[in-house]
Amino acid sequence: MLDKLKTKSEAIKILAALDGSKQIDLISKNLTTLTVQDAYGIAEEIEYLRADRKEYSVGLKVGFTNRNIWKEYNASSPIVGAIYNTTVKMIDKTFYIDGLSEPKIEPEIIFKLKKTPEAGMSNEELIDCVSHVSHGFEIVHSIFKNWQFTPADTIAAFGLHAALLCGPFVEILKVEKNIWLEELSSFNITLSCNGKEVDRGHASNVLGVGPLEALRHILLDSRNLGRQVILNPGDLVTTGTLTGAFSIKGDEVWSTELHGIRLRGIEVKFN
Repeated sequence: MLDKLKTKSEAIKILAALDGSKQIDLISKNLTTLTVQDAYGIAEEIEYLRADRKEYSVGLKVGFTNRNIWKEYNASSPIVGAIYNTTVKMIDKTFYIDGLSEPKIEPEIIFKLKKTPEAGMSNEELIDCVSHVSHGFEIVHSIFKNWQFTPADTIAAFGLHAALLCGPFVEILKVEKNIWLEELSSFNITLSCNGKEVDRGHASNVLGVGPLEALRHILLDSRNLGRQVILNPGDLVTTGTLTGAFSIKGDEVWSTELHGIRLRGIEVKFN
């Protein structure tokens, strides 16, 4: 297990790569015994460092919930990482990707919490913890060249999170709870670039069940790893890509269409 000094030095190195738009060697290349627990320790230290400069966690991302992409990214289970007041934005017509390393786009479902969920809750109890649902794009990027890394590297590198572009938030009314439960496990999505279809996805691409399962995973994963993960009212949880993750470039317009759920598709142009 990494000591506190080494954990902090690795966190400083990773954050410097983020700030300088640089790519670096894998953390696991120099720390050959790096474990998932070590990586979460580094990620937690990055949270402290970012807080020192007024960047605060406003929730969590769950990455690699789509098992269809595990082989491509050398993943074997989902990961969890912080999202920040400086990285979460309501979607606008344009988003600038200057300074991001090999950025990619992921269409996701986002939950806003009104109560703290607990491990062991049923779907009905979990949906009661959610006040609003949104559809958005997570923009991810890699400080490691060519998107080659181990799971521990991705965890240490803040889950590869760059930004979360949120569409309109729709309130979950109590009388519509069962409808939301059904729709969140059965909807379809189409992802397009410059008007041309790139990929299609289904709710069940998130952990074989649907986006609500990602919320459950956070609670179970934290318990299994012996980590304390606290989700508070008002926190956001973005639940992982519904399609593949695709490289993005300037002057491209990416959009989605959703079917079978009371959420609209979204569109953004990258510069």
